[in-house]
Amino acid sequence: MKHDPYSLTELIRNDDFIAWVRQPDEMNEARWRQFLQQHPKKKQTVESARRYIIFMGEDTGKAQPTSEQSEKMWKAVEKHLRGELVEEQEENEEDTEPEPGNVISGWRWVRIAASAALIAGMASFSYWYYTNQPGHSDQFSLYANERSIEKLIEKNNDTDKPMLVLLPDGSSVVLQPESSLSYVNTINAKTREVTLKGRAFFEIVKNPEKPFLVYTFGLATKVLGTSFLIDAPENGRDIKVEVTTGKVSVFSLDDSQTSENRINSTELKGFIINPTEKITFSREDGKLTKTVVGVDEKKQENDISSQSFMFDETPVSEVFLALEKAYNIRIFYNREQMGSCPLNATLVGQPIYEKLSVICNALDAEFEIKDNLVTITGQGCK
Repeated sequence: MKHDPYSLTELIRNDDFIAWVRQPDEMNEARWRQFLQQHPKKKQTVESARRYIIFMGEDTGKAQPTSEQSEKMWKAVEKHLRGELVEEQEENEEDTEPEPGNVISGWRWVRIAASAALIAGMASFSYWYYTNQPGHSDQFSLYANERSIEKLIEKNNDTDKPMLVLLPDGSSVVLQPESSLSYVNTINAKTREVTLKGRAFFEIVKNPEKPFLVYTFGLATKVLGTSFLIDAPENGRDIKVEVTTGKVSVFSLDDSQTSENRINSTELKGFIINPTEKITFSREDGKLTKTVVGVDEKKQENDISSQSFMFDETPVSEVFLALEKAYNIRIFYNREQMGSCPLNATLVGQPIYEKLSVICNALDAEFEIKDNLVTITGQGCK
């Protein structure tokens, strides 16, 4: 088979391509756009390589990988390449131009690549040198006329208090201290995907057609819409997933073929956990253990995962206070007009947007969120 210098495995090791992804400028932008115009069938491969580089940079550090880590990653890649090349060889022979089908196409590869990076738990390659250069930009302009791709977004909580992170789909995440959350904001993605290092509580907008996935050091947590806690310390031996409402699927990424099928499915497959249940995943041997959450388990002060958010004729002033403590936000409102208004509502498992919508509907009010400040305007009940 003819060697393809622009295959996925070649692109992700191509210094010029990496520089374009990590630090685009006028010259390399023009070059790669010209390449895509001349080879339109390579668009999926280029996009897969681009996203692979983004995921690798986000899921790993910036040190050189060990030889063992590198070998693990490439074995996972080559395993899939061997399987796909046999299946798609006939299609390749029909065209003189290199086909993206020669490797693994589109979103399917992105998930495999992300899985491989997480399985290895590897440090990054030397080309991440580019990310340390002055003027480094995370803004990528690939296919500006064909799809809207926003920059890689990373939220780091370097404070000693919880941090509220609002996701583009309306879901909310409470990120605990010394934790980070990252995601690529891409239109028309088949799934909603984030990467977590540390501890966070998720309240996910229901969308059965677009599963929500959290990657944490070799473990994938998949939901259609629910609330759950993940504790994945970067230097810890275990990862814990605890469900508050709804149903959650968790599975190891060690078997990349099986994990790919589970990621692609709109159904929950794998190890299923329900409310009040908890999964512990050993990063050493990949073992999953299910237990029941003990009622006496110690929680951090004002831990959102332990809040009931059930209100029965509760003054709105108390409701807002509970939200402020749980999400570490400030809520500005007219206390005289709204503070004593009673609220009857169960807001368990709902993202902060939905909670505020329910409250404001009852108050005939409107709200706006900017960073960690919530402003509520309206007449209230008086």
